[in-house]
Amino acid sequence: MKKILILGAYTHMIDVVKTAKNMGFYTIIADREPAAPAKAFADKAYDISTGDLNRLAKMATEEKIDGVINAFDDFNTWQAQALCERLGLPYYATKEQLEICSDKARFKNHCRKFNVPVIEEYDVDALLRGEGNAESFPVIVKPVDSYASQGITVCHSLQELEQGYQKAQERSKTGTVIVERFIDNSHGVEMYYTVKNGNIVLTAMTDRYVHKVADGSPPLPTETRFPSEHLNHYVGELDGKVRDMIRGMGIDNGLLFIQSLYDNGEFYLYEMGFRLSGEQHYQIIEKQTGINLLEMMLDFQTGGDLAAYPVERFDNGYTKFSACNLALLLNAGQIEKIVGLESILEMPGVLSFVQLKKEGDQVEAIGNYGQMLGRFNIVCKDEKELNELLNEIYRTIKVLSTDGPDLIEGRRAPVPEC
Repeated sequence: MKKILILGAYTHMIDVVKTAKNMGFYTIIADREPAAPAKAFADKAYDISTGDLNRLAKMATEEKIDGVINAFDDFNTWQAQALCERLGLPYYATKEQLEICSDKARFKNHCRKFNVPVIEEYDVDALLRGEGNAESFPVIVKPVDSYASQGITVCHSLQELEQGYQKAQERSKTGTVIVERFIDNSHGVEMYYTVKNGNIVLTAMTDRYVHKVADGSPPLPTETRFPSEHLNHYVGELDGKVRDMIRGMGIDNGLLFIQSLYDNGEFYLYEMGFRLSGEQHYQIIEKQTGINLLEMMLDFQTGGDLAAYPVERFDNGYTKFSACNLALLLNAGQIEKIVGLESILEMPGVLSFVQLKKEGDQVEAIGNYGQMLGRFNIVCKDEKELNELLNEIYRTIKVLSTDGPDLIEGRRAPVPEC
């Protein structure tokens, strides 16, 4: 029986552990928190910080592990790569590839080499000297190396820019900040690529709808819908250049997601993740194609044969059903009671739910993913059925605060039948 080491035991990782066990792996999980939720599902758990490479390497050697996997966060992606390199184990990404993906400025420069459009930047020093004008604003200020919307601010004036710049610097490991034109709309697109033995496949393309939960904060996702209404436009105009860009990174295997703004008929790429997405989109892909991409990566990380995963049959955003990743955002307050969740989980079409907040938790208005109750993955036969189910979910779910009001932010207006 092969042994796999899983880095991180937060809630998202429960599905990784369960999937690995169903495949016949012996699962070992490491997380510094003794009560981290995924530990209860693993065959063996260690209270080791994923930041402690020396202890991880010693434990992995003693356990004679066959592979390492992280999944949904950038920090543990870096740690898994470094650990595999130290142990001589397979890993899908190189350090240089991760550097391109994790640094927003470097990623944009890489895109430009292949004529892939990116959002324009401003000279932050010039703006801070007051050399901009009212037409320069609004801008969005980001640390070049942060994730999960941390340290990001939307600024409408020089005073807000000064504050946002300091915030971004504090959140950046290198103290480096990027300032871009802010496209103020509620709609972006996200592309998912799978690379298998050098063959690049556009696994899916989605429309990503967002909602602003706090002044000055970036919009956060509410619905990621499959397929994108812009799929044919993207495949015809930009997909080939993006594939060249991916080849230019020397990627042979792995999963990528690329986030893009969409404005006046144009795509503007701004971020890339070289890992599984937090939406756990592989669940929806499996429903569409019968191929489980998480299983593919577990096999790859332990030296398995990828021939059993013919994902190349489903190129160009193949979609059989309408689907959605639904994120429920919350206002500030303490959660007293969550009503209706059990009923929703029994609804046909609801594949899964990752719960990030529970009764008793305090929600703070911080403008990032910490204001998310959780995420549903949903698959329906068509758009009409999907809209009906989303309306039913919003009618059913309530998150009551200790002060009484429902905490759900931006409650969805009913979508009319198609």
